[in-house]
Amino acid sequence: MTRNRNAACFSLLKTYLHSRKVITLLLIILPFLFAYTTAVSNIGLLKTPAELANYIAENQGNLLFGRIAGVTMEAATVWRIRLSMAIIMSIFTIILTIDTTRKDEDFGKLELLRAGAVGPDAPLTATMIKIYGANLLGGISMTLGFAAAGFPFDGSLIAGIATGLCGCCIAAITMLAAQIASNARMARGLSLGAVALLLFLQVVINAQVVINASGNEKLLAWTPFGWSAYARPYVGENWLICLIAVPVIALITAISYYLLQRRDMGSGYLPERKGRSVARRGFKSPFALAWSQQRGTLFVWVAAYALMGLVIGSLVPTFNSIFEGTDFLPQLSAAVGGPGKAFFAIISYILAQATVAFALITILRMREEESLTRTELVLSTSVSRSNYMIGHLCIAYFGSAVIIALYGIFSGDFISCVSRIPAIWIVASVAVLLYGTLPRAAAPVGWSVFAALLVLEFMWEMRIISNDLFFLLSPFAWVYPGLPVSVMTPIVMIVISAVLTYLGLLGFRRRNVIAG
Repeated sequence: MTRNRNAACFSLLKTYLHSRKVITLLLIILPFLFAYTTAVSNIGLLKTPAELANYIAENQGNLLFGRIAGVTMEAATVWRIRLSMAIIMSIFTIILTIDTTRKDEDFGKLELLRAGAVGPDAPLTATMIKIYGANLLGGISMTLGFAAAGFPFDGSLIAGIATGLCGCCIAAITMLAAQIASNARMARGLSLGAVALLLFLQVVINAQVVINASGNEKLLAWTPFGWSAYARPYVGENWLICLIAVPVIALITAISYYLLQRRDMGSGYLPERKGRSVARRGFKSPFALAWSQQRGTLFVWVAAYALMGLVIGSLVPTFNSIFEGTDFLPQLSAAVGGPGKAFFAIISYILAQATVAFALITILRMREEESLTRTELVLSTSVSRSNYMIGHLCIAYFGSAVIIALYGIFSGDFISCVSRIPAIWIVASVAVLLYGTLPRAAAPVGWSVFAALLVLEFMWEMRIISNDLFFLLSPFAWVYPGLPVSVMTPIVMIVISAVLTYLGLLGFRRRNVIAG
């Protein structure tokens, strides 16, 4: 008799629904809040056709967000939030998917479940139902948000569906990465790398569309982050997107199941490189251990940012010619010397924010080692807790500084990039404080703080938050493009970061080592 490969799937789904409830609810609720508040804000700010036309002229041709498809309030609103919402949903999706697939497998939970009445495919199926369902509900909530603001329902529906399908595609890619990788850390890195690659492809396609005026908009279907633009909400809805997106998601999901059924529990198709049988002479300190564990990630980030710096720096003349004569971000353009330089400044600023992800991944590697009881083994020797933690923090802090500094050198924006390093360190130091005092909350709260800062900035840029003092709660507000940065600003930031880091070290020295 053949065993049901999805046995006890729905019982397992109930368990998964009770885990990471806050992130799951945010995945569902945030699209409604973004859609409704942005729509109401635009309706209140762009009261006349002239103001609307001026807003569209200022933002038309943005290589990051693409073209605004129509001269309407609805088209301008969905244009502004479609990519931001897709990125935020993708980050939450990766966190949730890795937690219930590869991370549970690393901790031995799935092995115990599969030893009982749970079918071998049940954990992946339960994860798929939860994550796909949450993303689709998020798309529906976006539809309701636009509709509640008075936007036409057909356009609202296709905007929400396209965004939800984008999240489902990222979930499918993450499930595939969980089968290919040999551990949760590698799977998370592969998933985030795939997101970065798809975003880069989105920028390339947007550039083609902008440079060639109308361009070939069918290329937008090649990346899930372009599906919302390809669907053309409010300007002649293109329902063909469903016939493209659903088979793609189904194919990636089927490949994930195929790979799952042909690999051993705890293994992967990209095994970790085995260490040397005899340690090097320099392998005598906690820093050497941290360097051995973290250098692969650091080298990938350094190489990627150096390459992006070369490419983006070489495109600065192209930016100047594309945006010449336009009203793109007039205040920032006046501050930095032109719309082309303004767009270049925005790209550098976004990449500086993205560097926070490297710092968080590096710091949270300590929590992963602790969960797998490896930290306890290291601390049972003569290694002190402070030295162990400082080794990893050196990689996180100085590594993030090197990454963004190299980008600045190769792109020609060195001073601005370096001025943002203390802001990166402040967000990282929050994760250090959490790890030192509340280790189980370090990963979810650390990533949530980072996401909250991005949401705060988005709401400020959309004038949903009109109080500048509230926006200044974000460390990146003090190094925003076009704003003068005094000498004291980075000094104060470094002091704040040092204090939070010291409190995290103090907490780690006094708390118990917690496994699992």
